[in-house]
Amino acid sequence: MITLGEEPGQPKPPFNGSGWEAAFTAQRRRPSTVRKGKEIVLYARSWSSAQRALDLIQGCHQLIRGDPPVFSVHLVAHNDIEPAWMKPAERAAQVKEVWSTGDIPLACAVAARASRHRRWNYAVAKYKFSLSVFSVHHIDQEPWRAPHLRLSSFPDDHVMFSHAIISAWSVVEDLKLTLRASQKNPSRVDGQWNPIVKNDLEKRLAGVGVDLGEPILWIARGPCRRIERRRSLPSGTMASWSAWTVRDSEIPIIDAIAYAEWLRSWVASHAVNELTGGLSPYDVINVQHVARRLLLEALGFWRWHEGERA
Repeated sequence: MITLGEEPGQPKPPFNGSGWEAAFTAQRRRPSTVRKGKEIVLYARSWSSAQRALDLIQGCHQLIRGDPPVFSVHLVAHNDIEPAWMKPAERAAQVKEVWSTGDIPLACAVAARASRHRRWNYAVAKYKFSLSVFSVHHIDQEPWRAPHLRLSSFPDDHVMFSHAIISAWSVVEDLKLTLRASQKNPSRVDGQWNPIVKNDLEKRLAGVGVDLGEPILWIARGPCRRIERRRSLPSGTMASWSAWTVRDSEIPIIDAIAYAEWLRSWVASHAVNELTGGLSPYDVINVQHVARRLLLEALGFWRWHEGERA
């Protein structure tokens, strides 16, 4: 994995994770394939530790971008003698393989931070897995440049959407930022927030560094669906580009969490029901975006680029 030349505003190595360190060195391949690019070097006690670090870096890169995987292969940590299961010729061939993209230093910094807690480690892996099940590049979410992602009539797609939502929501569970409600203490009373549940959630969100004053974008496209008729979308401020069948809006983060949890619990999980066939790609995108923002804020890297530019 090679850095993309000299990127301004990126964190500087070394990056010290739990049981590993990532640094940059000159490219081994000659001639160099990326001008001024640096190659990642992982220092760890074992190959398995190095591979876990590489997996985490790759996952954090997806977390930063919020897009489908950049690399079409599973990257393998290697040196002259490891991994032992790989033949010498295969290890030598690894030097010829070059994967380069932007934000690699930032991904290393986020991974070093995430490696400090097991639940962060697993949250990154779950987010990466959710994107591997189903994800949409941000360019394909542009309302006026990309085609509308319509409802599918195929059960296979509905199952795929469901499991992408379930794994993305599990990130929020690992962060312990789900609603603490019960039949005796419901999250909503007469269609409004139960103050006890709301205050508890807001306290936990603020405790991990989530900015309660910053809304989150919720994408809604096309006509009103059966799912929305069962539970109305949270009210918020319509996005400046919303018009006609584009109904995107900015809503409070607590409302986004509540709706994402409802999608997971009452539509995506358990036995199929009359709402399952109404799941759309935008439901998956929204739940993944909630998970991404909460995880990045908990790690201290939400809007990191903006802070560096300032």
